[in-house]
Amino acid sequence: MISLSVARLWRRTEATAALEFALAAVPLMLLILGVIEVGLLFWSQQALQGVAIDTARCAGLGSCSSQSAVQSFAVTEAASRGLNTLTNSAVTVTTGTAAEALCGNTTARVVNISMSYQYNSITFIPLTRNLTATACYPLAVDSTA
Repeated sequence: MISLSVARLWRRTEATAALEFALAAVPLMLLILGVIEVGLLFWSQQALQGVAIDTARCAGLGSCSSQSAVQSFAVTEAASRGLNTLTNSAVTVTTGTAAEALCGNTTARVVNISMSYQYNSITFIPLTRNLTATACYPLAVDSTA
């Protein structure tokens, strides 16, 4: 008797569309969330690179007069671009021959800005990635940042 009712249930087709949707929806949602997460990761990297470029320009032109001013400019610029967790200690300013070696320029005085940012995933998959950005800019003023 039990096998007869199971066989009868097996032949019923009223809920097959709902079952197929339930089986297909999970991988589809994972794929969509993964694409969004990778897009946010690339966006964060590009925003961090833009902050590094603007900070190097500020240091190179002398608008940021000291290392602490350069670091606070970078943190403020990062916050305006949505990278709220960048800290002063994550911003490194290099000048002199070390910066020239990092930038591949041995004929001009340059400033090198390096920064690192901890990217945290927003979905249920815990993903933490350390993003870095580096930018060089020629020094236009005598004082180094």
